Amino acid sequence: MEKKDDFLVFEKDTSKRVAWITFNRPEKFNMFQAAELFKFAQLLREIERDDDVKVLILKGKGEHFGSGADVMLLGTGTVGFSRDPKEPAPSVRRRLLGERLMAHDAQGGQLCNMFHFCKPVIAQVQGYCYGQHFTIATACDMVVASEDALFTHPAFRYIVEAWPMGVWWDMLGPHRVAEMVFTGRPFTAQEMYIAGLVNHVVSRKNLEEETVQMAEVVARQNIDQLMVFKHYLETLRAVRNDLVGPNMVGCFAHMISTYMKMEQGDFSILKETTKGGAKGAIDHREDRYPPRYRLSMKRRAEK
Repeated sequence: MEKKDDFLVFEKDTSKRVAWITFNRPEKFNMFQAAELFKFAQLLREIERDDDVKVLILKGKGEHFGSGADVMLLGTGTVGFSRDPKEPAPSVRRRLLGERLMAHDAQGGQLCNMFHFCKPVIAQVQGYCYGQHFTIATACDMVVASEDALFTHPAFRYIVEAWPMGVWWDMLGPHRVAEMVFTGRPFTAQEMYIAGLVNHVVSRKNLEEETVQMAEVVARQNIDQLMVFKHYLETLRAVRNDLVGPNMVGCFAHMISTYMKMEQGDFSILKETTKGGAKGAIDHREDRYPPRYRLSMKRRAEK
């Protein structure tokens, strides 16, 4: 059975009681548009109540799991700044409402549905696992990654990206998180396996087979047992690391950083996307770093 959306493709095998959501925009590395987070959350709730499904697999079509949100939304669509440098910065109250929308209403109401999804979910990750896709993979119960998978949030190089920082801190440890946010470099699948975010690292050739086999093994368990266990694990995580509290604190960190004073040589994502579009901004961003610290696989391979 298949349910198609332009971006989110839902399929399920009722005989195996396994379902898939595929991010379907391979020509743009499965980039999210803002409205699609709401559709994603609604679809999760439908699957949660579908007794034909015991376990969910998330995957990306094409070469990558996903690159996160559209970079052209950053600054204007997210925090309310104008591309016109003569326009004044938004007021603090307007900015605070924008932060609450992202951290409390949008992130808390949409991405947190992934953290609170009451069935086992496996991320099948290849290539880029960046931005919101990195957040989504973090929220999954298990992650199977190809050997070439890379994990980070590109916004670490533009702003204080604060969601879900408390979960990353708890999962990866303070030293790894510090390296990730201060350098912005992507971590490899093997590094994330050592850190505990990835369960298994396999070849691209075997990625789907290994993921499906894991899902089929999970689906042999009783559905009531699976959902109670999932709720139990979610409750334990909430006791250790409540999502709402850190997200609300993150509002202030993210808001303050949008008012940072840019010095000569600093990289401004709003300025760069206004001047050169998404490609120009990304190319300039990559030029600033040694190959090992770049996000693009092509640029990482340069000498």
